[in-house]
Amino acid sequence: MEETTTQKPEGKGLAVAGFVIALVALVFYVFVATAVTFAAALGGGYGLGIFWLVLSLAGTGLCVMGMMKLGKTGGKKGLAIAGMIIGLVALVLTTMLVLSIGKIQSEAGALGDQFKEAMEQSAEQMKEEMNHAIDSVQQEAGH
Repeated sequence: MEETTTQKPEGKGLAVAGFVIALVALVFYVFVATAVTFAAALGGGYGLGIFWLVLSLAGTGLCVMGMMKLGKTGGKKGLAIAGMIIGLVALVLTTMLVLSIGKIQSEAGALGDQFKEAMEQSAEQMKEEMNHAIDSVQQEAGH
């Protein structure tokens, strides 16, 4: 009797884990981008942005490792390839988001300065108008 040993494909778990992580990174990107944009406008934003970048990178990396193991052991690589593509899209989007945080912070700072100046001018005009109104009421009361 001849015994044939068939090699079980390895790497499917890595591919599935990578696919799930990459899919989460892409699906929730819109919410993360909104949160990072608001946080950047208030002076922060780097923490969540970099975390999401690492998450996207982890999903892509797991898919690549799974695909390599599946290729060596003869397994089907479809899920790993799909996860890698999804992960790369999430990675590119998140990289662009992290790189734009500094720009968002500077634009928000400039806008805040303009708002502050406008508020100071408005307050000064209101003060002058109030003083003028008080003077005219006092003049009328004196006559």
